[in-house]
Amino acid sequence: MPDDTRIESLETQVRTLKRMLFGVFGLVIVGGLLAATSLQSIPDVVQAKKFEVVNDAGKVCAELATNANGSQLKMFNKDGNLLAIFGANANGGELFLSNTDDKQVAGIFADTHGGVMLISNKDGKRAAVVFADKNGAGTVATSDGKGVETSRNP
Repeated sequence: MPDDTRIESLETQVRTLKRMLFGVFGLVIVGGLLAATSLQSIPDVVQAKKFEVVNDAGKVCAELATNANGSQLKMFNKDGNLLAIFGANANGGELFLSNTDDKQVAGIFADTHGGVMLISNKDGKRAAVVFADKNGAGTVATSDGKGVETSRNP
């Protein structure tokens, strides 16, 4: 085989290999761009009936869910104890706080007459309550350690 023919054959092979290389390189770039644009798209709306946030141990730390009156946001500690509820009730909004013994110790919520603020002792027994009565007047009541009312004003 003469040298001219060999050189021409090698040049043809080099051109073919270059075309193949550029083709593969182009496919890699196009694939990368498509992957990058699909990863960056953010949906306008995400809908579900319930969302949970879990810690590394798989325990629920927060929950956003629907209920009969609207929705509730619940917060849990690392042991899974329910510590706070913020949500809707039949008359409006509500906020309840519990201690680590699962006893509700504070609450602010709407009732049929207006707002109510409830304070309980560490055992969950009522200690004091401030509320609007049916006439719209403010009322303060205190209770003993067992939850029995000891005073009311007015």
